[in-house]
Amino acid sequence: MIPVVARPVTAENFARYGKVYDLAEATDAGVVWTKGDGWDDGFTRTPLIDSPGHLGMTRGSSAPWSCAAMERHPLTEEALFCTAEPIVLAVAPASEADAPDQSEIEAFIIVPGQTVVMHKNVWHDACRGATRATPYYWMAVCGLGESPWIQVKGGPRQVQINDGPAA
Repeated sequence: MIPVVARPVTAENFARYGKVYDLAEATDAGVVWTKGDGWDDGFTRTPLIDSPGHLGMTRGSSAPWSCAAMERHPLTEEALFCTAEPIVLAVAPASEADAPDQSEIEAFIIVPGQTVVMHKNVWHDACRGATRATPYYWMAVCGLGESPWIQVKGGPRQVQINDGPAA
């Protein structure tokens, strides 16, 4: 099995899957920046997802891992929030196919302060911590029907941080 090596997420390399916001650096044009006495903050110029969403938290184990199944949400975007530790997201393009294809899986490292918003129907696995088990927050509309986990067509794909040996 040829592993997929996660790379740092950017607005450019994630564009086919969704949007990226960087709330850690005051340089993201998609964010409104404000300052006060002893603080600064930013918020997205537009609502984060296209519907009122639910907030959730997932606790992911650590990379590397074998991405064997993915899910997708045809009726909602999903936002992922990285807070204290980097997380790794494995995705495959949105499609009408019955299963994600092993050869199309990509992986991205999301660092604290970054948020990604996946388009509807993007295949994805649960995130994992880049270096250790890590919780992360997500926002999506829940209660829209079942979102089954589907086995990856062609078998599992190893996801890792660098091209060194998998642990």
